Amino acid sequence: MAAMYPDAVERVTLVCAGVCLEEKDLAEGLFPVAGVDEAAALLVPRRPEEVRRLVRLTFVRPPIIMPSCFLWDYIKVMGSDHIEEKTELLHALISGRQISTLPKLRQKTLIVWGEQDKVFPMELAHRLKRHLDGNSRLAVIHNAGHAVNLEKPTDVCKSIIEFFQEPIPEASNDERV
Repeated sequence: MAAMYPDAVERVTLVCAGVCLEEKDLAEGLFPVAGVDEAAALLVPRRPEEVRRLVRLTFVRPPIIMPSCFLWDYIKVMGSDHIEEKTELLHALISGRQISTLPKLRQKTLIVWGEQDKVFPMELAHRLKRHLDGNSRLAVIHNAGHAVNLEKPTDVCKSIIEFFQEPIPEASNDERV
């Protein structure tokens, strides 16, 4: 939306957003999966073991005990509908993706990232910051993974609040959000 409606959006915050992911990154070993099919299997789990793997990658300190009955409920509620469509969507998002096609935002952008993110490694945060050509700030949250908003909610909120409280260099427009 920020790229499509630059006059309507004044600032942007991205939290562990792997928007700079390129298809070649999977093959080059930047991720814990080797291809789009394996990424889809990881992100759309069908069995408790797959949910456990996803949780281990998402959290720095995953829960020690994850009973299968709860994980089956999670799969039933969150992941069992439209599995094929979700997998197709992941293929469409990743296949052939190149950073050169990613729009450069005009707005000031805060990039929030978990220091130990295993889903989207820190390399992607730095790549995104470079892509935005100095119009962004990177807030690295220590001792947090991809679920940074769950592991360190206070730190994430503090970074976002400070970012939005910074003075706006140009005259404010009440129409902006």
